[in-house]
Amino acid sequence: MDIKRKEIQDFINRQLHSTAADLILQASKYPDWDMKAIAQQLVGKQIAKKKLASWFENEAILYPIRLSMEQCSSEITARYKAKILNFGNGIDLTGGFGVDTYYLAQNANHVIYCERNQVLASIVSKNFNAFKQTNCTVFTGDGIDYLKSQDQLDWIFIDPARRKDSQRVFRLTDCEPNVLEYQTLFFEKADSILIKTAPLLDIQLSISDLANVKEVHIVSVDNDCKEVLYLVEKNYSGEAEIICVNLKKNAQDHFSFSYSAEKESLLVHSDPLEYLYEPNASIMKGGAFKSICNQYEVHKLHQHSHLYTSVEIVEDFPGRIFSIKSLINCNRKSLAKYLTGGKANLACRNFPQKVDVLKKKLKLKDGGDQYLFATTLKDGKPKLILCTKTV
Repeated sequence: MDIKRKEIQDFINRQLHSTAADLILQASKYPDWDMKAIAQQLVGKQIAKKKLASWFENEAILYPIRLSMEQCSSEITARYKAKILNFGNGIDLTGGFGVDTYYLAQNANHVIYCERNQVLASIVSKNFNAFKQTNCTVFTGDGIDYLKSQDQLDWIFIDPARRKDSQRVFRLTDCEPNVLEYQTLFFEKADSILIKTAPLLDIQLSISDLANVKEVHIVSVDNDCKEVLYLVEKNYSGEAEIICVNLKKNAQDHFSFSYSAEKESLLVHSDPLEYLYEPNASIMKGGAFKSICNQYEVHKLHQHSHLYTSVEIVEDFPGRIFSIKSLINCNRKSLAKYLTGGKANLACRNFPQKVDVLKKKLKLKDGGDQYLFATTLKDGKPKLILCTKTV
């Protein structure tokens, strides 16, 4: 790193808690510096600190515009993909900031990165060098066109974006490129295809639209659903396995099921018992509302409430676990008898009122270590369930 670049990098590091506007205000002190470009690096590094820890620690990394940083995968979700495609030679058709490409390359022989944006591709090429990642080839241009000229590969990764003229994103046809149009090409070039989509897409419709879906990975981070991955394999004809994953700093919840098993599962309803369970976001997105009962021996409060209960604690349940303290009528007077300090963390699950409306009605303040679930029980009556979170 030359002297000037090191000086600029040190300056950016000192400004990490400032805004880009604050940085630009200091432009008069450094008249020969491109403050707009430096502001871009500052914003990128601020985002990377939480999203891409390894990149943040590498002083040689360059960052693109904010939109590219916001759209790229996080380090934790990219590492997860690298466990699915962990072999051979592959291609990332929609490379973006190259986060997925970089981690896919850790377990591959060779990966081709494709990106139409020349500036972004140039940044990614320099970053691969900064990481000394030598098994990546950077191609600037349309990934689909480039794929047509390639010999046989082992796998293809693609992250289609929402079509610019689409106001909804429920099906793969709402995305660009439309992977349904290129499935024949994909299977001519590789046996395995991994498709990343936003959580808004309808999973069962996507399975129906695609051919040969072997696995669907619904990926959450700290109970926030981030993406859905479809592993499509040439000549696979079985039912797709739905894998619900909630990634955490030092652990993960993992739950798998199939839609045929979900349909056939028997459901037992119960009034609230000793413990209350709320499945993680991936399970909720996947719709494993009956399968979760059978695998963990818990009972559902109501067909549409998606809250569960048991007498004995199920410590490995994939979601939040609460100890039930009281069952309360839905009015302020009844609640006041049980709630200390007028504070609770309120959630509405299959309840006729939304959180803000109910909070105002109950004159409830946020916070504290008490949790209040407003829900409907098996008899169809709305109730408040006061809980504390288990350790």
